[in-house]
Amino acid sequence: MAKTEEKPKKKKPARPKKGLHGWKAALTVFGCGTLAAFGVFGVIIGLLGTLLKATSSGIDAEGSGGDGASSEQIGAARSSLEEGQMDVCSDNIDQLSTIAVTRQDDGTNYIDTTSEGEVGISGASRVVRDECLWTLVPSGGTPWEFSFEYEAVIDNDGGESREDVAYRVYEESIPELPGELSEVSEEGDSSLAENSYHVHGVSASGQSAYIILVYVKSAVYKISFEAQKESAVEEVGLEEFQNQARDLTSFLNQGFTYWIPDE
Repeated sequence: MAKTEEKPKKKKPARPKKGLHGWKAALTVFGCGTLAAFGVFGVIIGLLGTLLKATSSGIDAEGSGGDGASSEQIGAARSSLEEGQMDVCSDNIDQLSTIAVTRQDDGTNYIDTTSEGEVGISGASRVVRDECLWTLVPSGGTPWEFSFEYEAVIDNDGGESREDVAYRVYEESIPELPGELSEVSEEGDSSLAENSYHVHGVSASGQSAYIILVYVKSAVYKISFEAQKESAVEEVGLEEFQNQARDLTSFLNQGFTYWIPDE
């Protein structure tokens, strides 16, 4: 991801135990059409309440964040972030139950630093970054190589806001994406996230590939999929790649919003 000092343009329970037999019992006991109607109405209201709770219960994951925060906690940002507390590759990727992944790298790329020589982003004073490599098996498909990398600006140096610094990194990284593929069949803004850009085509090894770059809060992350050479039997289309990326981007967008403290 390129890093310059040019300032960017800103662009954000239980289910009711009484079912059908419950209101039938009301009819038997009371023998009254009016009371029976109220019984049915009560069951409907109960079911609606359960449905609303289910649809607002958060993302499908066992947990999020190195401190063991559950999915229900995502949405209210942390008040602080201790060193090493946000480690997305080690603590979060394999917690997403809608993907089947096996990690392939040795986990040595993680860094949480305030060292001026390691931060590497103008305007940032503390950065968390990492790169990790996985084997991903899409539903009903053959394995893909899945790489994930991110840079999160945790503190700024008092000039630009953290969000502006990260958005600048995002804008400067977009032109680099097509060069990561040997052939590009489609590129442009993606519908998977509010601020995202993707490319689809063929990798240097001749396999179908897809890359999406996303900006969220004060973080920039990149997801790359590539069909494995030894298992690919046909081209992987843009829609198939996007279907797999959708769960990841939804999870990560909510995650970074929670993991990165508010200013």
